[in-house]
Amino acid sequence: MSSSSLVSFGVVLSGKANPSDFARHKRARYRHTEHSSSDSSDAGTFLVSNVKFRVGAPPLQPLPIESGGSTACTKVQSALGLSLNDQAEIIAKAEGVEPLSVVLVSRYIEGSTPNEGRITILIVANWNESSPPIWERIVKKTKKFADTAIRNGYLEDVEIGVEMVAEELTLAKHITPIPASDLTDAFCEDWQHITEGALDILDSYPATKSRITSIALFKLGFSTTYEDNPSTVYISVNYESEENHWPPVVGEIQQLLNRYPYKLQVHMEHNTSSELCPSLFPLVNRPMTDAKRQMWPAKKYKNLVGLGEDIGPECYIKVNSSGDDCSPGFGTLGCWVEIKTIKEPGWTKYALTNYHVVRPAFKGFQLGTNDKDEASILKPVKDSDLWKADINGMGPIFGSEAAEIEHPARIRHCFTVQLLTEDIENHPDHPDTAGFIELLDEAKSFFDNNEQHLGSIFCASGYTRRTANDGRLDWALIRPTGTGVARIGKNSLPTREDWANRGYITRRPWDRGTLEQPPAHGLRSIPNEGLIFKVGAATGATGGMFSTIKPRVHFKEDAHVEPWMKSRHRPYLSNEFMYIGQPEVGWRWLAKHGDSGSVVFDTQGRAVGLLFRGHTAQQATSSYAYITPIEDVFADIKAFSKGEITDIRIAED
Repeated sequence: MSSSSLVSFGVVLSGKANPSDFARHKRARYRHTEHSSSDSSDAGTFLVSNVKFRVGAPPLQPLPIESGGSTACTKVQSALGLSLNDQAEIIAKAEGVEPLSVVLVSRYIEGSTPNEGRITILIVANWNESSPPIWERIVKKTKKFADTAIRNGYLEDVEIGVEMVAEELTLAKHITPIPASDLTDAFCEDWQHITEGALDILDSYPATKSRITSIALFKLGFSTTYEDNPSTVYISVNYESEENHWPPVVGEIQQLLNRYPYKLQVHMEHNTSSELCPSLFPLVNRPMTDAKRQMWPAKKYKNLVGLGEDIGPECYIKVNSSGDDCSPGFGTLGCWVEIKTIKEPGWTKYALTNYHVVRPAFKGFQLGTNDKDEASILKPVKDSDLWKADINGMGPIFGSEAAEIEHPARIRHCFTVQLLTEDIENHPDHPDTAGFIELLDEAKSFFDNNEQHLGSIFCASGYTRRTANDGRLDWALIRPTGTGVARIGKNSLPTREDWANRGYITRRPWDRGTLEQPPAHGLRSIPNEGLIFKVGAATGATGGMFSTIKPRVHFKEDAHVEPWMKSRHRPYLSNEFMYIGQPEVGWRWLAKHGDSGSVVFDTQGRAVGLLFRGHTAQQATSSYAYITPIEDVFADIKAFSKGEITDIRIAED
């Protein structure tokens, strides 16, 4: 396939498509909180929303919200100077509130840009139970002043919002597992009752019914002395849940927690647990930022593909008839495994990753456009290969058509081509330009000659399979084919020096060299707060602390197959093992988009799990990830094959 022609495969869609769950979620993310009151200014009537820790006009968008400078902010500041900031401070002080800060910024949602955000007078102050009515008066008066000021400053085309937030929403939070000393038998038994009780309460209120995305338990707070942070029942709901209706829900759940002697606190926020394989990537066509340049430094493509390398479907996805293309995303080659089958009784190597990493390779994967003309994932075409695979899994034993996988993933290839092209065009006389030209030619030739091909999907779990404890099973095996047979690499692990360079000085694995077979009891052999690690295609080598308290989780990506899910209770929720990033290391991302499929290993380099999703609480200094025990993955692969696969192990080089 030619890298320059960008030949596209996949479903072609024209015009607007019916919105998927994903598209509906995107719209809800941009929706404003219901207003609690209104007022008027020189610009007309405006609405005000008032929720815990925040008051705003116009009504607020759900957190998290980013802040930054924008062209419009500069325009306003040039015309009005600091008058807006100064007057907001005067108004607040007149109401008895001493602001901690007042700034003019753009407030925008992650994934958009500051220039797409709302110009906002952002006031940070201390919050207490008497704050809501006082803050609402401050916001209204400041909004009226701002509307008058922009009219007098000939800025009628500009709308300025006012947002007042508590300091608590600006501080970093730290997450750590519940200490092992607290996990008595009584506590663990009570946690099951607490979880069910909280879920019953959430389902009893319209604002939160069927809106739950996770319920978990860990230490969460502002103190860097982590044991001082409260043990928190963390609840996340999707963006269709209206925040102004939460107080009675939170109050009833806290009453439930108070019946137990563990001093638990409840915290609820908007958030979702997401795939760590980015499903959609517009082809790179904008100038590279410095941050993007650090994502994948241009380097020579490898022939051998080893543990932790990026992989992706060998196709582009066409969004509509205008010719817009998307990369199908990328994930991580977790490790090489060896299997025996009835037909091939000798050990044969296969690559292990997540099912959702390879889904876009199947016929039936389709994209549409939502109300913002953004590409969004639709349900698979009914009765297509993908529809059947989501429900039943897929593999040659079921007569499924093979789907192809490659390394490097084409999003990385497109990225590399643009990066090198820009450097060559912008710096023709630089001494490194000749090397860039050679590297660019090699990269294009690699894809033109189909050298990126790795193999075909041999079998995959689909979305409905569950472990005996209601954990999700999300795995796929890739069989090297064609030129990919010669590309089988090793399960090499980072060295001690590699870990030290990433900040893991003492809390790191032993220097084993290569991935080893699982311990006798797999992931279940890891103690609470025990260290486990992974090597992902996006974040590289990272480690965290295992938590034996399993959260309940709901993922929007597989909602269309809920009727077929094999869970015995609350089928839309699953029980997942998780591990939490080490906040003292300083890496916020334990795992992020592109790390799906990473194999997790213990301090001795023994495989213990397969990472498949991640979650980052608002303001948290570290994220956490969900993992399936490797012993459950291996057992399910054998069960799924209906006797065709007789044995499986980590590949031995």
